[in-house]
Amino acid sequence: MACLEWNNVLAAIIAFAMSLGAFMLALNSRQNVDSALKSMGDGAGMDGYAHNTVIHVTISMLISAFACLCICLSTFDCVEGSEGGFVHKVTGSTAFCVMRIITFFAFLVELAFSSAMLLAVGVVFFLDFLCRMGSTTLFHAQEVIWEIGNFTLTGTDPFDPYRTGNFTDAKLADTPVFSIAKLTQSLNLAEFCPNAKYLGNYVLLFWLACVLGVVSQALMAIALNGEKERVSVHEQHEAVGLGDVGGKFSRDYNEGAGLLGSAGSALSGLDQSFNRYRAGGAGH
Repeated sequence: MACLEWNNVLAAIIAFAMSLGAFMLALNSRQNVDSALKSMGDGAGMDGYAHNTVIHVTISMLISAFACLCICLSTFDCVEGSEGGFVHKVTGSTAFCVMRIITFFAFLVELAFSSAMLLAVGVVFFLDFLCRMGSTTLFHAQEVIWEIGNFTLTGTDPFDPYRTGNFTDAKLADTPVFSIAKLTQSLNLAEFCPNAKYLGNYVLLFWLACVLGVVSQALMAIALNGEKERVSVHEQHEAVGLGDVGGKFSRDYNEGAGLLGSAGSALSGLDQSFNRYRAGGAGH
């Protein structure tokens, strides 16, 4: 039973710790990741992506901190003496339900950012691998990239006399979120490679921060749901208890009033009999 009683608190504390860790990892690796994504060109659509991700991770951390505080206040009975106050309101079942919904939406946002970041990590690692292959490989790779970019932009390939490429099929095959066509139209390995050698594992750490943010919001939503159910049960018991007290008082009052009425009727009958007895005795 002790484990069940502390389940929501432990889940909330772990979720907040994970959210704090995600914030620190993202903040530490943001500058390097932002430089690498910017060097991929405007077509990648990743300019400022790391900065925006840090903002969302920060908001998620603040949400987790407030939710964790509310769960601790509710579990440790810190609402005594604050009936009707702010603390009492934020530790009610309605407040926990609202925080659960907010946390769920934060989870969806973090899930979208972590998925996009996973794509970016894969592209960056592949390009970093090409950068370490030597100048000859870089030259041929850049030629291929430029030919792909030119074909997706103009629909023609000057080095293909038989016109075997299909511009329409190429546009349909392009990825909708992370456009390979736009990336190849602006990617310059000569600009990317100097920044790539300073990356190290920063991109992987940044993606790990996104994953921690997703898991922390999911765990916090579970903790809020459990606390909401626990508080709802207590609120229902309190409401039923007050109803029982009121009903018992009403029944006792009615029974007492009935007994007093019966006693009054008996006394009145006794008084009438005594008066008739006195009147009859005087006549004899």
